[in-house]
Amino acid sequence: MLLTTFKRLVLKDSSVNAVCYGAKLMLPGLLRFANGIEVGEEVVLMTTKGEAVAVGIAQMTTADMAHCDHGVVAKIKRVIMDRDTYPRRWGLGPRAKAKKQLISEGKLDKHGKPNEQTPAEWKAGYVEYMKVAAPPAANGKGPAVTPMDEEEAPIKEKKDKKDKSDKKDKKDKKKREEDDGEEPKKKKKKKDTDDT
Repeated sequence: MLLTTFKRLVLKDSSVNAVCYGAKLMLPGLLRFANGIEVGEEVVLMTTKGEAVAVGIAQMTTADMAHCDHGVVAKIKRVIMDRDTYPRRWGLGPRAKAKKQLISEGKLDKHGKPNEQTPAEWKAGYVEYMKVAAPPAANGKGPAVTPMDEEEAPIKEKKDKKDKSDKKDKKDKKKREEDDGEEPKKKKKKKDTDDT
C-alpha cells in the first residue's frame, strides 16, 4: 500500500515504540502535522526519519492540534513498524517514577491501586475512571451513587432471590407430587442419534 496520499503526523522518537505496541497517539507525542486534517480522516504516523509507523484515524483537526495541550490525536488502525525498533521510553516521567516508588514502599498495591497506607496527596491526584460519580438523588437527599454500584447491587440481589425461589419451587413441587401419591417426575434423557 502506498502511503504517500495520506496526510502525515510526525511522532517524537520517544513515542514511536508505544505506538508500535498499540497505544493511541497522544498530543505530547506529536512533533509535526500536515494542514487540513479532519476528524475521522485516515492519516499515516511516521518517524522523524520518514519511516512509516502506523496508519491511524484522526481524532483531532489541525486547528485543535495547534491549540490544545492534551488529548488523543489519532487512534491506531494498523501498525506497520516492528516493535522495539525504537527504545521503550514510557514509564520514565515524574508521575510514573513516583508511582513505582510508592509501590516498592508498599504504599500502593502491586497493581498501583491505593491501599490504607497511601498518602493523602496521592489519593487527591488519583482518579478511578471505572467509578465515575453520578449526580445526587433527584430529591437532593442521600449520597451520590456511582453507576457501577447502582447497577451491580440490584442485579446481585435479584439473582440471589431467583436462585432461592427456584430451589423452593422445586422442593414444593416435589412435595406436592409425593403427597398426591404420584412418583416424582424424572428428567428424560435425550437419545443420541447418529445420522451416519
